[in-house]
Amino acid sequence: MDKIKSVIAQFRKVSLSDLDKVELMNRVDLKFCFHFNQAHLVFESIKDSYSVLEIEGESIFNYYNTYYDTIDNQMYLNHHNGKLNRYKIRVRRYDQTNNCFLEIKFKNNKGRTIKKRMERSGFDSPFNTSELDFVSKLTPFSGDKLSPKIINTFNRITLVNNSFTERVTIDFAPGFKNGEKEVTLHNLVIVEIKQNRANETAQLTQALRSLKVEKQGFSKYCIGRSLTEDIKQNNFKPLLLKISKEYSN
Repeated sequence: MDKIKSVIAQFRKVSLSDLDKVELMNRVDLKFCFHFNQAHLVFESIKDSYSVLEIEGESIFNYYNTYYDTIDNQMYLNHHNGKLNRYKIRVRRYDQTNNCFLEIKFKNNKGRTIKKRMERSGFDSPFNTSELDFVSKLTPFSGDKLSPKIINTFNRITLVNNSFTERVTIDFAPGFKNGEKEVTLHNLVIVEIKQNRANETAQLTQALRSLKVEKQGFSKYCIGRSLTEDIKQNNFKPLLLKISKEYSN
């Protein structure tokens, strides 16, 4: 991680208020996965085209998610089976600011991701009346019928391009745990490029392709559950095999 810290120290810095200019709660996402050993090369190649989020002198932040689903895993199976117009529901804690949010992500049949969230007082507390109403209004699910399925942790660096049209999250060492098993993929890096319209000529996309990194769909919720329990996963097997070969050691 020292090489990465050394490179990102050379980036221009932005604050949380600066990022408000590019919230992109309704967006198109591009995802890429690569080995940790390539990370410093990626940052080096884009340091003049992007700025890095910095809070109190820090640019690498800890995130905690708890994902919720129905008793019959409807949200997981909708994603596994390739259903369009699908949802993810989670509670997220931002460790540096200690803020918690209930978040709903909706992937529509046009490939856009729409995110809604509301702040909450704690990470582990049950949904209150306002949160239950929030879930019922924005999803086809009843909040009181949902239960926590898996906890996901990772470290994140957030970038924004110089024209403030593109927001990038770079996640390191995603970890997954339920009541029985815990898995951490120490060598995996997940990049997500968030844009209002898909622009595959973006600087980061070009940098990744020059390093032979191709687009790769990756759901932390679905892959985390596939790695930690016996659940339907046929359609994820190519990615799970790649994870086993390239990122698990």
